[in-house]
Amino acid sequence: MNTVYIILTVLAAFILLTLLWCLIEPLFLDKDKITLGISPDVPSSDELTIRKLPINNKNINRDPDLRIFFFSDLHAEFCGISSKRICKSVTKAHLSAPLDCVIFGGDISNNQNKGDKGYRYLKKVSACCKDLGIPFYGITGNHDIYLKDPSNASGFIDLNNTFTDLASRTTGRKIVLAGVSDSGRLNRVWKQLPLKRGKDPVVLIAHNPDNLLHLDKDNRPDFMLSGHFHGGQMKFPFRLEHRLLRTKDLLPKKDVVQGVFDINGTRVFISRGLGCGVLPFRLFSVPEASVVEIYI
Repeated sequence: MNTVYIILTVLAAFILLTLLWCLIEPLFLDKDKITLGISPDVPSSDELTIRKLPINNKNINRDPDLRIFFFSDLHAEFCGISSKRICKSVTKAHLSAPLDCVIFGGDISNNQNKGDKGYRYLKKVSACCKDLGIPFYGITGNHDIYLKDPSNASGFIDLNNTFTDLASRTTGRKIVLAGVSDSGRLNRVWKQLPLKRGKDPVVLIAHNPDNLLHLDKDNRPDFMLSGHFHGGQMKFPFRLEHRLLRTKDLLPKKDVVQGVFDINGTRVFISRGLGCGVLPFRLFSVPEASVVEIYI
């Protein structure tokens, strides 16, 4: 009986500590540096090819063509990372080496009736960017489809289904920054690139990384920045979080939920994002805001 009591006590303590950690982990912030180098020419194919890549390639010994501060998945109701911390991270990164832009990857709020909290958050980031002289771009995510005019309300430059031109900081070469909106999970429509491919390299911002799999094979971008999966948010054995909650998403079935990948020749970074969906818990998936250095 004593042995059973001890086992139950240990099990109860483990469960309580795990729940406590699930509440604490969303308060941490992983501020990392991501390196994306252009892929060699890859033949267009319908066959899905995926390679896991290192997050930070330290072997590159030249300045990047672009430096982007990227964060996604705010979910303002369940976000333990304050806008002040993001602004400090942006400022520190910019003072270290100038940023070309700051980009928000979608999902402002879980609830269409509570969008104001997300708007206030992003407006503070927008004001910080304005003070530093950095453009602040953004797209919307699947949770934002019922929000009215979220770009103006949040203060970011709307990149949904449009594009703009940036210039390489090393060569001056034109780089196209494009974005696609998310139609939501019900009756989903996958957006195509909002421009015709030329010879200029393209950086696509798409909230859901699965969007890449639905692009015309001859119209894939060179780089893509995404979020949506929250890195799993609650990482359980056997990827149960994706088997139970993300049954319609394709890339998680290939264990593609966070980090850097080469997917059919496109270099892709998938962020764990800042906030939490459904419940304010995270387990082994610390919130993330990243400086993404792109080499063409």
